[in-house]
This record gives sequence, structure tokens and C-alpha cells, in this order.
Amino acid sequence: MCNGKVIFVSQREAETIHPELGVAMISITDPGKPLAELGSWELIYRDSFFDGGYSEDAIHIHKDEFRMRYCSYIDSEQAEKLKNFISQLISSGVNKIYVHCYFGRSRSGAVAKYLVDQFGFESNKPIESPNMTVYKLLCNPVRFEPLIQQYEQAAKAPKEEKQPTISQKFVDLLMVALGLKK
Repeated sequence: MCNGKVIFVSQREAETIHPELGVAMISITDPGKPLAELGSWELIYRDSFFDGGYSEDAIHIHKDEFRMRYCSYIDSEQAEKLKNFISQLISSGVNKIYVHCYFGRSRSGAVAKYLVDQFGFESNKPIESPNMTVYKLLCNPVRFEPLIQQYEQAAKAPKEEKQPTISQKFVDLLMVALGLKK
């Protein structure tokens, strides 16, 4: 286990922090919003996704439209990149990491929780409301992929035509005989 420190803060607070050598900054902003003005950090990771969550239930509801409807939320690819960045930091001996999101609570709290739980980091404050989708995807980036891909593949599969039943054929024949159908 590592004896590192994670400091999670709001974007406003992060913009007042001066870059430090050997210290990392993880910057999470909302899609369509300007990047945080952070200065010249040597070790910086930037990403953009909304502070929202989803579960298997949302995937079951939206089926093959899930990716389109949740395109601005964190996905497996983003989680994998962030997880890899964090792993590289840890393996290179970085033991102080700043994380910010807009309010400094949910998305940054999820990253802080991941650092605390997985690497033994100490947090600068209690982690009260981490975004659990972000946290779960950091722990297992492909967590939801099999289910999402199952619906995507089902939507692409050729649809089987239903064969009419005997009674449907009889009704059709009768309607043609009566001149109600051609």
C-alpha cells in the first residue's frame, strides 16, 4: 500500500493551486464548458463528462440507444484511460494527487475514494458523496460493456420474419375472397 495524499477540491479552488513538481492534477470538467485554468502542471490528466450515474437498469431500459443517451457520462474507455494514468503515477512514485471537478464533491470524490481504497491514500477531507458510477468504472472499466454490447449486437442482428399461423392465413384468404384485401 502507498502512503500518498489525495486532495479533492472544486474547480475554483484548483485554479488557485500552483503547480508542484512531482505532483499530479486530475481535472474533470463538464462537456461543453471551458477547461479549468490550471497553469503548467508537469503531470496532468484532463477529461470531460457529466456528474451523472447509470446502472444495469438504465442499460436494460435504453437497450441499443444507451451509448447515445448517455454519451456525455463517463464510459469504459474514459475510465480505462484515467485508471491507467493513476496506475502510472503510482508506479512512478507519485504520492500526492490533486483532483478537481466543478463542485469538488462527486466526480473528484469518486477518484479520491478509488485512490483511498485501492492504494491506501489519505484524503484531505471526508468522502461524503462520490459518484458511484465513476468509482465502479475505475475499479472495473469494462463493468457494463458486456451488457451494452449485447443490446448493440441484438439491434444489428437480422430480424426473423414471423410465419403466419394457419388461422392468419385463413383470415387473409377469406378477406381476399370477399374483396377486402388484395
